[in-house]
Amino acid sequence: MTEFYTPEAEQVLLGSLLVNNDSLDQVGDFLTAEHFCDPVHRRIFEGITGRVAKGHLASPVTMKMALANDEGLKELGGPSYLARLAGAGVGPHSVRHYARAVVTDASRRLLSDMAFQAQEGLSGGAEPQEVALRLMHALQTLPESADEESSVSLLKAMTEAVADAREVYEGKRTFFKTGIRALDEILKGLAPGDFCLLGGATSMGKTSVALEIAKNAAFRGGQGVAFVSLEMTHRELATRIASSFSRVPYSALRDAGNMSEKDFRAWSEGALQAAQGALRIVPKHVRDVPAIHAACRRINREFGPGAPLSLVVIDYVQLARAMGGKRYEMMTEVSIQMKHMAGMLGVPVIGLVQLSRDIGYRDDKRPMLSDIKETGQLENDADQVIFCHREEYWLEREGPKLDKNGSVSVDAQLDWEADMAACKNKVELIVRKNRHGRLATAMVGCHLPTARFWDLAAQEEMAL
Repeated sequence: MTEFYTPEAEQVLLGSLLVNNDSLDQVGDFLTAEHFCDPVHRRIFEGITGRVAKGHLASPVTMKMALANDEGLKELGGPSYLARLAGAGVGPHSVRHYARAVVTDASRRLLSDMAFQAQEGLSGGAEPQEVALRLMHALQTLPESADEESSVSLLKAMTEAVADAREVYEGKRTFFKTGIRALDEILKGLAPGDFCLLGGATSMGKTSVALEIAKNAAFRGGQGVAFVSLEMTHRELATRIASSFSRVPYSALRDAGNMSEKDFRAWSEGALQAAQGALRIVPKHVRDVPAIHAACRRINREFGPGAPLSLVVIDYVQLARAMGGKRYEMMTEVSIQMKHMAGMLGVPVIGLVQLSRDIGYRDDKRPMLSDIKETGQLENDADQVIFCHREEYWLEREGPKLDKNGSVSVDAQLDWEADMAACKNKVELIVRKNRHGRLATAMVGCHLPTARFWDLAAQEEMAL
């Protein structure tokens, strides 16, 4: 006898659908053939849904003809079994109850099978981390709850929207602010569940921008941050944060024996100050999205109610992993799972993305959405897409324009120097997609050697 199988529930459900095809509307939003344990019942359900979808009647008589060659149905009695199913049917108001029982049985069988496979894998010598990853991935395939609404009336949606608007009006609901004023004026904050992409070519400062946003939240009070560092080690990340507090370039820590005592003291004091922030680093070996999700849930519990998780940063998305064959398929799954993770955690997730190197061959090197590498799913799933662009970097690499003789004229040199001065220590944060607002560019002051940013509009005086 099969465990977690209630044949009566499947029989009553199928009989109800055979007697009244309209009952399919009550269960069609969550019930599939795979939820049935008995293969014959599975084929009967497929036959019913197939005929109804074409506008045809699905009754014991029509199903007898459709399944005339089904050997499994013949063993159960053929037409007489279909008639018995119809005789066991219930009214439309009760059919959802039996469908819920069938789905619950399916979930229990799936969980039981997952546990058995995990035990078999461990007994066979599989690594615990590999088994855990497979379990986390399989959990995402559990059937949807039959209790979830398949539709919402406009009245209910509007009532909830008005309540949300009132909370915003009364200051009871706030959205996540990056702490970069020019950018916040464009985004108007990130909502819980938003998946925001922060992209840029190499050396554009995207990690430093992400650290600035994370740092602003971690020291704001009452907000915790999880920084998933898939590229840098936790020590490298900590070094950059300390540099932003101390104004000592993080490259100075690579110059063995030549760091002044003044810089060392300043950097050490910055490190002590930075250590007080509510920021937890998820190390680079945690690459699988389900494992990242689990780590963020654990961090949220560790933060507690005093400073709950308010932001997740992933540096960078293309280094994450998910189940999938080819690279394109895996990155598509990574994108889908990260958007799902943002919704489940109820916080914004900022994912950094590396852009195509082809940008360097264009006249205008400001990134476009098409520059996101490997999969268009990232662009589709993202609620916001922001690109980092430093004109100073490209101008410095290209140098002054050469004349036809291959020389640099005085005018060309002066023009180049003027252009360099105009964009020195500035980064453009280009909002190319904003599901909740306008598209624009935020110009921000920056000093990447110390990972610092400032508001140009406020014309703050900062010694570099």
